[in-house]
Amino acid sequence: MSLSWLLVVKAYRIFGTGTYHTTAYLNIWPILLIFTLLNAFFRLYQGHWLYPSLPLSPVEEFRRLVASISISHILVMAILGFAHESSLISRFVLVVSAVIEVLTVQMFRDAARALLAKLKIGQVRAVMVGSGATAIRVADALKDNVFIGVKLVGYFGKENSRMSGLSCLGCIRDAVRISKAMDVKIAFVCEDERLFREQMADFTSYFQQLEYIPTARLFPTCGARPIVIDGIGGLEMPNHLRMKAMGRMKSVVDRSLAIMIAMLAIPLFIIVPVLIKLTSKGPVFYRHNRLGKCGRPLRIWKFRTMYDDADEKLEELLASDPAIREQWNKCRKIHNDPRITPLGRILRKSSIDELPQLINVCMGEMALVGPRPIVEAEVPYYGEVYKIFSSVKPGITGLWQVSGRSEVGYSRRVALDANYILNWSPWLDLWIVLKSFSAVIKMRGAT
Repeated sequence: MSLSWLLVVKAYRIFGTGTYHTTAYLNIWPILLIFTLLNAFFRLYQGHWLYPSLPLSPVEEFRRLVASISISHILVMAILGFAHESSLISRFVLVVSAVIEVLTVQMFRDAARALLAKLKIGQVRAVMVGSGATAIRVADALKDNVFIGVKLVGYFGKENSRMSGLSCLGCIRDAVRISKAMDVKIAFVCEDERLFREQMADFTSYFQQLEYIPTARLFPTCGARPIVIDGIGGLEMPNHLRMKAMGRMKSVVDRSLAIMIAMLAIPLFIIVPVLIKLTSKGPVFYRHNRLGKCGRPLRIWKFRTMYDDADEKLEELLASDPAIREQWNKCRKIHNDPRITPLGRILRKSSIDELPQLINVCMGEMALVGPRPIVEAEVPYYGEVYKIFSSVKPGITGLWQVSGRSEVGYSRRVALDANYILNWSPWLDLWIVLKSFSAVIKMRGAT
């Protein structure tokens, strides 16, 4: 916050008009204290006695950060309305700094998390209760996860060498006794409901936080809240994409943003086709058959990034090289793909090749944010999830891209697509758009 204010004030002094003085802004330093207190109130600080548990989801954290920043600046503006020296402080500076903070504050928080993890500071110690497939997957997700900041010290259950190198601390019935001796007060419980219910009294006698992850993970969780009906606990799980008003709003926002981005990208729509024609034979655009909403055929637009005979080369590679064939079957990608032109590699790394799909968005065939469109051959990878996947329009960018893009295995890509659809909200779309810019700038995971 302090850095954004300093940069905006300096820029305003250089390029703006008026007689605003930098020293006048020092008198409203209490905004830093207000911001910190609001963050604590919104439970945005993890790993201390007030909030010892896991951090919020990235999207919920972003939503609360926006609220904290907005309230802080509104309070300052309200106070300045009664202040004697309020004319020395520009409201424009306050608004611009608030926007900059919204766009960058989570990035700085992530950088701080990475630094703390590297220094091994502030990591929350926890144990895993369970050793089945869900426990293994959760343990893998927690390992070296900077955002969550949890250090698993071991697990309770059957000895299993696949448990991310964790040592077995004992059987499940020993969880409370051994955790108490190790002073570990947080447990991840990955068991079915019956076993968890049987051990609830024992677990609640010691653990301060129980993070229960049921084996059935495919349900909406974003915005879910606990409910109690006649002493019976449960969850209310909103499904925003099934609310007509929310769906219409998403469609309007997607098309509006697509038109704005297309107008800003007009120079690229002029320069890139010329470069493609100068560097390789073939058409400027590549149209590929994919599956759209409800499985309807969809032809997506892209700038051509491969040689004109790429389809024939693919068949030859798959037939002649078993390693490439295995790689293709696993993730539908080929590392160092020889079919891609030198210019095409640049276009893919920068994601410029996807820009023509703004045409699909404007035509209502795609969304700006959503699961990536797939081909018919990929449907078996989705299994039962395909019914969920095909219920929405595919998007140009999505949760898969900002989670690693081509570095993400296919099974996790399917899980991320289903997670996006079931947990969609306007905040999730905004978070993905911001993360997409970061992924493109870093050129991370694109092939």
